[in-house]
Amino acid sequence: MKDRLLGALKGDVATFEEVEHDRSATIQAAGIVAVSAVLAGIGGGLSNSITGGTSSFVSIFITGVLATLISWVAFSAIIDFVGRKFFNAESSVGQMLRVTGFASVVTWLIVIPLIGLLSFLWYLWVVFKAIRAGLDIPTVPTLVVIIIGLVIRLALRVIFAAIF
Repeated sequence: MKDRLLGALKGDVATFEEVEHDRSATIQAAGIVAVSAVLAGIGGGLSNSITGGTSSFVSIFITGVLATLISWVAFSAIIDFVGRKFFNAESSVGQMLRVTGFASVVTWLIVIPLIGLLSFLWYLWVVFKAIRAGLDIPTVPTLVVIIIGLVIRLALRVIFAAIF
């Protein structure tokens, strides 16, 4: 697991190819995303508390955790759908869950002061490499798939936040 985490942090294509085909890695990917979700929940709750928001830490925390987990599943399904339907990729939702889940290890770095923006850019680079490896498609189609996926993912997060 440690080697896979380090490989994902480095954007190592071989690591993403490995987890793409290892069905047992789905649980590992879910664990990585769960840690990301908890960190997002804590970050959202603390940010709300610091800025004097009216919501409780607990409600913001729960919303952050749920939004992260739901958006991971939705993003993976969207990426798989767009890749298969528009670019003839051979993939599955499970494969996309694994590669995007491992790519999310980069988001753990957001908690380090002054690294937030860098970790976001780093995440975009790593998720690009993960999705390209998972879909086995060229660079430009991968960018199109990711842009569509991120736009839909952002819209879902905004809707989810508005509801809760």
